[in-house]
Amino acid sequence: MRTVIHGGEILTLDAASPMAEAMVIDGDTILATGDLGSMLTVAGQGAERLDLRGSTAMPGIIDTHPHFLHFAAVVGMSVDILDAKNHDDIAQRIRERARTVPAGEWIITTPVGEPHYFTRRSWRDLAEGRLPNRTLLDVIAPNHPVMIAAWGPRIPNVCAMNTVAMRRLGITASLPSRVSDVWIEKEPDGEPSGIFRGSVTNYYNPDPFWLSLMVNLPMPTVDDWNRGARLGQLIANSRGVTAGYEGHVMAPEHIEAYRLMREAGESTLRVMSSLEAAQSFDYGLGTSEEDCRSNFALALRSRSVQDDLFRINGLTLSRGGPCWPGFLRADKTIRDPYGRATRGHTFVPQNIEREAIEFCLKNDLRLNIVQGAYQDHREFLESLAPFLSSYDIPSKGWIMQHNILISPETIRRYAELGFHLSTSMSFSWGKGDLYAERIGRDCLSDLIPLGRMMDSGANVTLGSDWGPARPFEHIAFAETHEFAGSGHRNLQPGMAVSRLQALKAWTSSGATLMNWSGIGALRAGYKADIAVVDRNPLTCDNDALPKIRVLKTLLNGREVYDTGDLSLVAKVDLPEERRSPRVDTFARAAGPAAWKHICGPACSHSGRASAGSMSSQEVQ
Repeated sequence: MRTVIHGGEILTLDAASPMAEAMVIDGDTILATGDLGSMLTVAGQGAERLDLRGSTAMPGIIDTHPHFLHFAAVVGMSVDILDAKNHDDIAQRIRERARTVPAGEWIITTPVGEPHYFTRRSWRDLAEGRLPNRTLLDVIAPNHPVMIAAWGPRIPNVCAMNTVAMRRLGITASLPSRVSDVWIEKEPDGEPSGIFRGSVTNYYNPDPFWLSLMVNLPMPTVDDWNRGARLGQLIANSRGVTAGYEGHVMAPEHIEAYRLMREAGESTLRVMSSLEAAQSFDYGLGTSEEDCRSNFALALRSRSVQDDLFRINGLTLSRGGPCWPGFLRADKTIRDPYGRATRGHTFVPQNIEREAIEFCLKNDLRLNIVQGAYQDHREFLESLAPFLSSYDIPSKGWIMQHNILISPETIRRYAELGFHLSTSMSFSWGKGDLYAERIGRDCLSDLIPLGRMMDSGANVTLGSDWGPARPFEHIAFAETHEFAGSGHRNLQPGMAVSRLQALKAWTSSGATLMNWSGIGALRAGYKADIAVVDRNPLTCDNDALPKIRVLKTLLNGREVYDTGDLSLVAKVDLPEERRSPRVDTFARAAGPAAWKHICGPACSHSGRASAGSMSSQEVQ
């Protein structure tokens, strides 16, 4: 069935024709874009139509660092109190879980607030201004161990437990008020109140005392990961996302969860995954060198790049961690959460990095490196140097992720070596003030230098990672480089990019990183992966970007998310007043070429371009 999409702006992100008045899709494929009259001819009689009613159709978002499965699984296994307003709200939700969970089994909640930085909203915004202690939690669930969790990355943090939980973990009045970097709040009689502060996060936590407790808590099960894969994809669709590169912290069970979704015909997202060599979803307890080598071989055996919706390609290596717990590997002494000097934390030694490089080169396996700061980059380039004369590194299309603090010289070198550069405005937005405090304000000139990365000629992509969750808010931050805490805008040279550059980093550039042809733009012959949003993200004010509402998401031409605001109607006869959408300033600036008719090989319009001329056009 063919469908004409019309009645609003169509933002194609195709350099040959950046805007269109209408578009025709045929099943899972875009047939043509152009003026409405031509598209009605292309569609023919009996075609469906989708009237945008002034909204905007654009390519589906491609998130190149999403953690869709991880976050959805962890929320799904928890009592969700992220949006709780007060203690009564928390109590009601815990009671509901207690009614369905056998006595003695753990009940673990999410934190309160906005993951993962909890800057705009946290437990401090509860009506009571604090978490409930054991007194309330004991009344709510007297027969279950209960914990209100604290997620990474913020340290110091706060969490809460009831009496059953503390007894289960051996926390009694005999413990001092501080053990390692954990502060145990005490009541007047010396008993623990159930409130714990300091290094009490669930992950990326170096504290030995707290880690010794956390290993006794339930970890996500295979069923949790499978549910996370399903829910994570649906959440992504609600944000206009149609593809994601899951390349960080991906264990075999995570990849298997996505594979099972595909096998069951339930995929609503194109996913490419890369196996992590050193698994880090273990509370930071580490992986042996032999485990890493085993994962090298597993990544090679698992490679599968032909499927239309799920692909596995590559090996991921992360040697360092985030700044908040003091893990960031800087080239100078920095401060940990408690003011102590540190040079960061290394999860795996440099010899494993060298072995990973050699293994990928010998087996033509794609390497995805997750780098935080200067020391990571310096050591990686040292590890790579012995192989430069023997291998054509630029032809490999390897990926360098995170790139939080990166010098101009390093960017230039990665561009020369053909690396894709993937980053997230999450790091600047959520931790910009932290870097200034811990490392010094001089580092801010190298903090997510997005403009400098793009100017290097490297393919640059963006992802959501630790939040905020909505891609359009990240697109706003690509222009402002705003810090969440202070509101400071880090607009030094080499930082900000244009709106169009930011949008491409979330669409066509993501397709390039994933080596996935036929997605990332709305052009003839491409897959009908489409997000319909309530305003044009290219031309609306920056302040309006976070407010963009996704109305409908299509994957392969099939609705995977729909608010019901826009409906398909099975006819193409239109009243005259619906034939011409408003023309925005971008379309005027683009000129007549922005509205020209671009056809695919199956297009019946008399003015179609040849198939050969279409295949040679590339998204810029």
